[in-house]
Amino acid sequence: MLWLHRGLSVAAVMGLVVGTRAFWQANAMSRPWLALVLTGAYLVMLIAAVVALCASRHRVLARLDAGVLVTAIVIKLVAAWPGVSGAKALTVDEGILMDAASRALAKGNNPYTSAWPGIDPALPTQLMDGRTVFDFGYPPLGVEIGAVFQRLFPSMTGIVLVAWLAVFATAVFVFTVAPGPLRPIATLGVLGLGTFTGYADNAYPSVVALPFLCLALWGWPRIGRTGRLGWHGLVRAVALGVACSIHQLGWFLALFLVVGLVVLRLGELGLARTFGLMLRYGGAALAVFVLSSLPFIVTTPHAWLTGVFEPLLQHAVPHGQGLMGITHYIIGGSAALDWYGHATIALLLALLAAFGLHLRTLGPAIAVLPWMIFMVSTRSQDGYWLLTMPLWLVALVTTTRADFAGAWRVPLPRREAVTAALFVPAAAMFVVAVATPQPLEFTVRTPVAAGKNLPELTVEVTNRSDEPVRPNFSVATGATIASFWTVEAGPETLAAGATGTYTLVPPTKTFKIPAEGRTILRAVSDAPQTLSSIRLTN
Repeated sequence: MLWLHRGLSVAAVMGLVVGTRAFWQANAMSRPWLALVLTGAYLVMLIAAVVALCASRHRVLARLDAGVLVTAIVIKLVAAWPGVSGAKALTVDEGILMDAASRALAKGNNPYTSAWPGIDPALPTQLMDGRTVFDFGYPPLGVEIGAVFQRLFPSMTGIVLVAWLAVFATAVFVFTVAPGPLRPIATLGVLGLGTFTGYADNAYPSVVALPFLCLALWGWPRIGRTGRLGWHGLVRAVALGVACSIHQLGWFLALFLVVGLVVLRLGELGLARTFGLMLRYGGAALAVFVLSSLPFIVTTPHAWLTGVFEPLLQHAVPHGQGLMGITHYIIGGSAALDWYGHATIALLLALLAAFGLHLRTLGPAIAVLPWMIFMVSTRSQDGYWLLTMPLWLVALVTTTRADFAGAWRVPLPRREAVTAALFVPAAAMFVVAVATPQPLEFTVRTPVAAGKNLPELTVEVTNRSDEPVRPNFSVATGATIASFWTVEAGPETLAAGATGTYTLVPPTKTFKIPAEGRTILRAVSDAPQTLSSIRLTN
């Protein structure tokens, strides 16, 4: 196994190179002392590579791996400094809203009753009903922590500092719980690949939750094995509650943890004792969630409830790298986008059931299964699962197939056929969403040419569906519906079978059609959720 350990150590050293030159170039003139630190890191890389290739004992490699982790943290500290110090602005709406909410809370204001419409209109999430998200839509613990750091370090961007500390804590945690020969994958997977740099710089709330998700997943099959929750289980339950109090992604992992623990313990403890164990486990996690939200539950319950559930219920415009792209980017539209949402729920239920039925086989995959549902959702950004990749490492190094060998099995004939049938409803709903044609047909009355200004756009729209549609229009030049155009003339609602002429004005003074690439007119509606498109240029 020495050769494998050496190989992983070399890979971790190689991972240090990712992005380092960019950090060096960014600091060479303005902050040369930081660039000099990176030069030292380059020297460490070369020495570490020599040691990794020549080491003849695991003990030498273990010390090397710790040094490489420290070097990786130093490199990322240099990368973090512009964002933490405020010299580098946040560039995504998630981070901007997290920062604004943290600063508001640090001043004693309620983030759930505030809004920040001054954000660049190209950044925030657009909704199917034509509104734009300018408010805070996450559980509060992340910004509560951010507010504390903002008060302690008022000249810095507190929430960015919290996000970076969370990334470092995740790397150190995975490194610590991994067996010695596998420790290099913590450095490589969390810090070396560069995946988390941009997310930490923009204070994604899921990054803040990441170390707590890792702790909740650490050796989870051992929770309650003796029938008692114990400190082992209590710590993990509290960590799960903390993660769920920061970002909604934790909610999905919690569902799989509960199903997995129930199936694991049923065969050992029986129904009554398993039920009591899960009450204590879920109660501890729920208590953390309630305590972190209690000030807002008491003072502004409706605003808190709306904010916490907003990302799940807001009906955002389609975006992401999932199968929804068949409708959005290839076909161009559908009158049944609601069915993507139905398919997402059906897929979640099917995955939970399959996980419970096949826990002996699928138990180690708990770190991946919850995020598969985003492949069929209308918001299917890869960040929803990219940011959970350190959980894969935790599952790899702290669980084995043997942990699930004694899991209770439902006595079920034709198990494989039943499992396949679980996914039929989700597949059928997905097909409905894809196969239903777009409701609106367009005839563009304004000449449109590549590279020319477009001060307004007149388009004749016919509703070919059986439902009234209230369209909201956007001219998209990329993958995202960035902002809506103003309807200066045209019916607010287009009845089934009706035709209307719309005059659309861009959100800016004028709009220039790009000289190259496609320009697409898109129209979305809510209740029912629909998408319709037509190419303005090729």
